[in-house]
Amino acid sequence: MRHKKTAPTTSHISPWLYWGLWPIHRLFLPLYFSRITIVGREQLPKEGPFLLAPKHCSRWDPVILPLVWPYPLRFMTNAIEFGGVQGWLIRRLGAFAVNLNRPQPSSLRHALEILKAGQPLVIFPEGGIVRDQVVRPLKPGLARLVLQADRPLPIFPVGIAYDPQPQFRARVALWIGAPLWTPTERQGNLKQQAQELTQQLEAALHAAVLEARKCARP
Repeated sequence: MRHKKTAPTTSHISPWLYWGLWPIHRLFLPLYFSRITIVGREQLPKEGPFLLAPKHCSRWDPVILPLVWPYPLRFMTNAIEFGGVQGWLIRRLGAFAVNLNRPQPSSLRHALEILKAGQPLVIFPEGGIVRDQVVRPLKPGLARLVLQADRPLPIFPVGIAYDPQPQFRARVALWIGAPLWTPTERQGNLKQQAQELTQQLEAALHAAVLEARKCARP
């Protein structure tokens, strides 16, 4: 019995759709939320690849994150989000699917292709939405991925907080922490490197979330 080949993962940004929605997006968010505070945006490189590793506490997170960057961001997104009209839309805004329970090699290859092309990429390191913990203990998948890149990469932890809750007229804060850099050369065991980088990212993301919560308060 022949195994069915997995189709390669692809993604693209429809310029007419992205830039058509851009002014609506920038106008709507400040009207919906009472205050949006972004700290640390000046740290992001003006060119070249980088990774944003945000806290995931609401479905609003991927809607608000594009405010930190003047150009389109690419998102690695849970495959269950790609159904219906929403799936049609996010596919054309730069998102691509990953099965969180069993990531396909094609999804990981596509993430590396995006970074190799010099584009920023957003990966939520907690996997899904987590509201009952400051940061869910991270798995080493993100670290293993970026350690396979063909160049050193900066990873920016992004704390996100809503006060009092992710709702109409809430106060929102995004805190972009100092970058963690992948090593210029592989040293030692890749598994050990991934574990160490994961621990560093978890600690940095935890600190960023606490700072974001302070900023979101009245």
